[in-house]
Amino acid sequence: MTVGELLAGVASREVTPSGGAVAAVGGAAGAALCEMTCIHTLAGVDDPDDSRIADLGEAEDDLAEGRADLLALADEDVAAVEALQEAFADADSIHDEPVQRAAERATEVPLETAGACHGVLESAVVATDAGEPNAVPDAGTGGSLAHAGLRAGVWTARSNLPVLDDEGFVADARERADDLESAGAHRIDDVAANVRETW
Repeated sequence: MTVGELLAGVASREVTPSGGAVAAVGGAAGAALCEMTCIHTLAGVDDPDDSRIADLGEAEDDLAEGRADLLALADEDVAAVEALQEAFADADSIHDEPVQRAAERATEVPLETAGACHGVLESAVVATDAGEPNAVPDAGTGGSLAHAGLRAGVWTARSNLPVLDDEGFVADARERADDLESAGAHRIDDVAANVRETW
């Protein structure tokens, strides 16, 4: 599927892919940009004792893993949303067990997306701090995309909470969402500060 085909699918009458899947794809794109900064910077390092080698090498590996995870989560989000729609269609009440289980999954996946995007943000801090100045804006853009994906995942998860009956699940999901949103705000501030240092 091309990028154009993906976006045409979003901008259609179909229910999926929707916000959660797009958030994951955006986070994966952010990871790729940060990876690029690591790769280009490391390619230009001549001194084997340069402290950036270890930091950027670890960040590059983490970003590659995060990118793969987020692409998988995009597919999982599509499946979760479609399963929820099917459960709604077959149910007599939102309190029916199939609806509740599907709604929990449709809440869990975007929270996982938000968590993966936070991981990208952590690596974006490293990439914008240690990257070559001409590549830092790319990592900054990647961090911004990851932050947007994090917020979108949190918002998507929260939107499903009113449907859920399990108070323990709701409380846990709400706490995770709050923690991720707060942590993401700190990380994107760090990314922005690093980018500004190159101006």
